[in-house]
Amino acid sequence: MISKNCSIDEFVESVKGKSPWEVIALAIEEATLADRMVYRYGGQRKSQRYSQRLKRIIGLLRYETKPKRHNDKIHQLYTTHWATGSHLPS
Repeated sequence: MISKNCSIDEFVESVKGKSPWEVIALAIEEATLADRMVYRYGGQRKSQRYSQRLKRIIGLLRYETKPKRHNDKIHQLYTTHWATGSHLPS
């Protein structure tokens, strides 16, 4: 796992400078590992929340979805690091 502590900030820090496609691939892999931790170790809340946050980043990168709350931490991370207009081909 990229973030052994299930920290979204740690994940974002480690994928800075990578293309959106690379970030999506790494986030999918990381979310899968976090989900496995939930099932292996009996529903650890921290890894479950981490997985949900990674999936939100994937959604933002793939579809440029708009959050209901613009003060949302995940949306702020996305706009800070990847929101540069149309970054994925149609």
